[in-house]
Amino acid sequence: MKFNKEIHLYFSEEDNQPIEGAAKGWVSNFHKFLSTLLSQISRDTADIKLVSESTIDSTPIDGTAVVIAVCTPALASSTQLTTALNTYAGELKQNDSLINEGIARVFKVHKSPFNEDEALPELENVISYDFFMIDPLTGDAQEFKRFFGSDAERSYWMKLVDMAYDIHQILQDTSRKSKVVSEDDVPREKTVYLASTGVDMVIQRDIIKRELIRHGYKVLPQHTLAKEVGQLEHQVSEDLHKCRLSIHLIGEDYGYKPKGSEISVVDIQNRIASNHTYEMVDYNKSAKEKKPFSRLIWVSPDLKNVTERQKIFIEDLKSDAAALEEAEVLQIPLQELKSIIREELVTGGRFQREHREIAGYERENTGSKVIYLIQDKSDVKDTGMLRKFLEDSGYKVVAPSYSGDLIDIRYIHQENLRRCDGSIIYFGNAKEAWIKTKLQDLLKAPGFGREKKLKAKAVYFDGQKAVDMEHYERNNALVLGNNGGFKPEHLKPFLTKLEK
Repeated sequence: MKFNKEIHLYFSEEDNQPIEGAAKGWVSNFHKFLSTLLSQISRDTADIKLVSESTIDSTPIDGTAVVIAVCTPALASSTQLTTALNTYAGELKQNDSLINEGIARVFKVHKSPFNEDEALPELENVISYDFFMIDPLTGDAQEFKRFFGSDAERSYWMKLVDMAYDIHQILQDTSRKSKVVSEDDVPREKTVYLASTGVDMVIQRDIIKRELIRHGYKVLPQHTLAKEVGQLEHQVSEDLHKCRLSIHLIGEDYGYKPKGSEISVVDIQNRIASNHTYEMVDYNKSAKEKKPFSRLIWVSPDLKNVTERQKIFIEDLKSDAAALEEAEVLQIPLQELKSIIREELVTGGRFQREHREIAGYERENTGSKVIYLIQDKSDVKDTGMLRKFLEDSGYKVVAPSYSGDLIDIRYIHQENLRRCDGSIIYFGNAKEAWIKTKLQDLLKAPGFGREKKLKAKAVYFDGQKAVDMEHYERNNALVLGNNGGFKPEHLKPFLTKLEK
């Protein structure tokens, strides 16, 4: 199918009424901003033709390289517009031309939430570009009427830049007359499953997706997830088999429930990815050609308004991930997550770990038992007396690293978990969520290559804490201190267990 280099923007005139007394409406502003971005990217004037109810008869769609549809109830009610869009999308499908290198030639734009599947069935599986903001407190969608400011910069302009680059990619491929890239042309090692998220994690997901694509990775899913649970599960499973890594971003929103399911789409993707991880572990035990697969679950460190349902979901995720080296729960800043993702994909992560020399260890056996004192950076001074007592008692004490590259810091932490005889987690200034994460790391130690059983583990409370003590009992962790100030006798239960 031959294409020209035209771009058509389909919209209903009802959606372009002047905004709050301004001269231009939503569509006119969108048209102006997108044209400017495309001109900057291509270094050529971008001509985007506006097509509405009054101009559709004089604007033939045949051969158009890129079609943009502002999907709203008004557009869905226009038979002229929807017929043209469905007919063209159907022709593209018949010619296997709708998708080019993972990008659809027809771009669905939402200025507010709307399901256009009934009116535009030929575009049902095309991923939309959502240009609206979700209120973090109420969860309500807010249409942009002001296009500048911090909120617009994150939710509107970031998405618009992505869209402009995708359109530019389509136009470049059209001018080169390039063939559609098949699935086999993209290696599994360069393919990542980035799970769909709750509404509060959409921006973070876009940031990760942009990073991956800019570094040459293919990101799945490249289609809208099915709304019926059976079809959705099949789609997710198929996509995961093509991937080297799956990434799941967890926030305060549990996510919507597809038809026929009692759990959310976020939960479903995690469960299928968990099962897939176990399957790949079993496969790699006997396979001649290994197919490494790992799973990163990022829990936002800024959670505030979390429902009981979401708390249970997050705890289940941590427990499930603790059983496998190939799955890891991270509750770190987003910037640090990007470094971890890069380690997994570029260096092979834990699958290519070098057993290099690290500070604090000697390779030869000194005979001293090693205690890993896990402490937050803010607590280093407060643990001075505790550490001195342990060292004076003949133990070798190692601690986390706080400087250098994030990947090295993570490696040292895992190496300490792998080698120590016992571990004490110091609960001082750190939040309880951080303490629980470190307890999970102790459970995962065998996955990091630990061969011997951990003799003793404890959480040392610097003063009383209003926490659920049963959590620590369930994790078989001794609770030390808990009444203020360091005293050597606090350590007696731990050291007795360590020496058994």
